[in-house]
This record gives sequence, C-alpha cells and structure tokens, in this order.
Amino acid sequence: MNADDYRKSADALGSILDGATRRSGFENICSEAVHYELQAQFGNDYTKGSIPSGLYGFLLQKMAKAASDYALPKDIDQREFEETLLNDALGIVRSLRYAFVRYGSEKSSPNFWDNNASPLEKIRTKQVPYIDRSELESVVGDYLALPYRSQALDRFLVRVLIAMELYAFGDEMLNEETFGLFPARSPLRQRHALLGYLRGQLVNGVLFGGIAALALWAGSSRLIGLSTAEWITGVCGFLFLALASVSTFALPFWWYAQAMARRRVRKLLSGMSTLYNEQKSDGPISAQYVRDRAEDATKQGVVWPAPLFALLDDIISRTGRF
Repeated sequence: MNADDYRKSADALGSILDGATRRSGFENICSEAVHYELQAQFGNDYTKGSIPSGLYGFLLQKMAKAASDYALPKDIDQREFEETLLNDALGIVRSLRYAFVRYGSEKSSPNFWDNNASPLEKIRTKQVPYIDRSELESVVGDYLALPYRSQALDRFLVRVLIAMELYAFGDEMLNEETFGLFPARSPLRQRHALLGYLRGQLVNGVLFGGIAALALWAGSSRLIGLSTAEWITGVCGFLFLALASVSTFALPFWWYAQAMARRRVRKLLSGMSTLYNEQKSDGPISAQYVRDRAEDATKQGVVWPAPLFALLDDIISRTGRF
C-alpha cells in the first residue's frame, strides 16, 4: 500500500469518525430536548419517575429523530438544528397534545390518547374524548409544512383524524339531546314510527273527543243549541277518522323510511369504526388502501376532515405506507 492509499484510508476513517461524532452530538441534543419538554409539561411527577414518558414522550422522540435524520446529511450546525428544526418538531407534538387536553384540565398525563379504546363503546357510554378540531387540523397543516416526516406521527395523525369524525358523528347520532316536544334529528334517537303513530292517534282522540264531549255538555246545559252540539261532534268525529285514515295509510312508508335511515346510520358508524380499528396494525399500512376506504365512506355520506386526504396524499407521494 503506497502513501496515497494510506492517506485515502485515513481520510475515510476520519470522515467516519466525524460522522459518528456528529450523529452522537445530535442524538444528545435530541435526548436532552425531549427530557426538558417532558419535565416542563409534567414537572416533578416526570422527574421523580412517578409517570412514564408515555405517548407524548414516544412522539417527541420520533419527531426529534426525524429532524435529526434530516439535518445530519446537510451542512447544518448543532445550534441551528436545535433552534429551528428540532424546535419545530417538538412544537408539533406539543400542539398535538393540546388538541386532546382540555384547557385547565386537572388530568395531566403523557398518554393523551387511548389507542386501545373502542370508539363505539365510548360513545354509547357517553365517554367521548375531547378533541379540538381546529387545533388538530392546524397541527396537520404545520406538520405537512415541515421538510421531514415521521412514520409514527403519520400513523397517529391518520388514526386520530378518522377518530375525530367517528366520535363526532357517533355522538350526534347516539347521544343527541332532545328538548321538550322537539323531535330528535338522529334516526337512532327518534321515536319508533309505530309508537309515533299510536301516540298521534291517542292525542287526536283526546283532542277531538274532548271537544265533542264539551260540545255535548254545553248542548245538554242549553249553553248552545243541541243541533250545534251535534254538528260540532260530527265534525270532530270526521276529522279524527280522516286523520286516522291518512296516518294509517302513511304508517308503512314512515316505518320503512325510518328503518332505512337507521340502517344507513348504523352502516356508516360500522364502516368508520372498522377503518379506525384497521389502523391498529403493527405492520405497514397502505395509505392508498386507507384513502380508497375513506372515499367509499364519503360516497355513502361520511364527511371526513379535509386534512385526512391531504395527509394520505402526502404519504402516497413518499413511500405509500405508514
């Protein structure tokens, strides 16, 4: 081996060592920044080890690594990295957590989202989690504006965007509050068509029967003429029978329309829930598959948040999976 070969080997070794040193420095910066962020959010509970880093710490670490992987091949010094790229990465996760933690909430936990929960069960038990729609959509926009991506955050954002619409729609359909005589808009909360029909007949019977009885009493008491009382009674009987006939004729159509509306709502909820649960996979997930399923649901009436498709399109343009 001549002098040139030794020189080239030394240069290559020096480059490898410099790269390793640079990577180690960036990793230390990321680790310290994540630790500081957790300490700032959870104080002594985190410092003493009372609570784990949880989901919040996991996403912070993944975003910090994504920023580091982006910066390492580029001519970016450590200070610039810490003040710009890393700060933006951690800020995304911080804002994301705020979208799920109600302002002033006393419950402070790094696990701000329950990945194992069944949305439909939570909706039925009226335990719908807090989700700030505008904040979450803003986070997606800020994330897509970054020059780097994190597969972990891709997956989490896709899942919670699906969950946001599922919880909102499910809560509206299953837990709608009604006031007084105003009927529910949700087909699942409306009175059954048959019960509505029977209730209508009862109300009409009481109303027209009461008027007829009052007229007959007034006639027998000579407050009005007997013929007038009989005429009023006849009109009440005619109106009752006419309304009863119309209602009876319309009952099958009301029943069928209500059954179809309820079936449609249940189908939408089932499809949305299935799509959400499919994101639990530990393996790679096809963004195109998720997009196709979401589009099918859209054709059936689901109104997904717009950032969901923007995020899926971004993933498809990169690796196509998350």
